[in-house]
Amino acid sequence: MRELGANYSTTCKAVHTNMCPSLPPVPEDQWTERETNAQQMTDWWLGTPGNEKHMGYAIEMRTRPQTIGIAFSDNPIGIMCFVGEKYHELVDPKYRDLSDKRFMDDILTTVCLYFFTSPSIMTSMLCYYNNVRHEDYVEFNSKSKNYIKAPFGFSSYRWDITPTSERAAKTTGNCQWFRERDYGGHFIALEQPAEVVEDLRDCFTKIYKQ
Repeated sequence: MRELGANYSTTCKAVHTNMCPSLPPVPEDQWTERETNAQQMTDWWLGTPGNEKHMGYAIEMRTRPQTIGIAFSDNPIGIMCFVGEKYHELVDPKYRDLSDKRFMDDILTTVCLYFFTSPSIMTSMLCYYNNVRHEDYVEFNSKSKNYIKAPFGFSSYRWDITPTSERAAKTTGNCQWFRERDYGGHFIALEQPAEVVEDLRDCFTKIYKQ
């Protein structure tokens, strides 16, 4: 998404994202509670050298995607564990006890899509192989060549990995629309599909009026 807005802004009219790793353009002692929380979430997720317990999945996918991908291709339990671990860690806490039937059905549908369309579990990992490392996201997004020139909107969900502020998002691009919600996690399209549709409609309605 960022690549489209940064490198093809003459043809890409607008983009929207719910993940925008960035830092506020002020000293840390001037950060808002939301900005401090965003950094704490990021630090928790990335871990410190030698303690990257949440990043094992990413390290494997960005170094040996075919090895782990092929191992999962005929293993629905393996897929469920691998995918389910991420959902458990990064969703809004209200979904973690798996009591929400609609959310459970969506998770199982995702597992089935991967299992019945082999080798899609492996090919889905290739973006990690080709993309920038997680710990380099902020630096990458802050470079002028990666600045989103097309108008873009950002939805900040409380339990996402980087639920940052509008002023932080604006350091990475031409942010023309922003919404902050006090709920929702990283997999927001599964968690709160109605809110995602609302955000997209509001965002692009505003941008296209300009």
